[in-house]
Amino acid sequence: MDFDNLSEAEKAIVGQALRAAADGPFFPDWEFPTLFGLSRGEFRAIAAAWPEPLAPAEEVARAVNDSLNNLLGYPHRKDAVWQQWISVGRPELKGLLRQLRGSPDFERLV
Repeated sequence: MDFDNLSEAEKAIVGQALRAAADGPFFPDWEFPTLFGLSRGEFRAIAAAWPEPLAPAEEVARAVNDSLNNLLGYPHRKDAVWQQWISVGRPELKGLLRQLRGSPDFERLV
């Protein structure tokens, strides 16, 4: 998947979401592999390398989709700490997810 069409600011937001999913308080360890299809360690490697893809493109795209989608939809009840991890609110993150899902490569994953 090509993330080159994202602005630098959008890439930064995706990176924040990946790090929030990987290291934040949003998802319990026991459920992480079910939610993301990757171990937390595998996911952390993708987050740490962002925006340089070190994993297969499909895994990176899935990690991006799942981090944005789960941050928005999973009942993590951590809204009080959201701004400590992600610099934009839910509406902006949802807009970015919609934008990414509009790309043909991304759409086939969801």
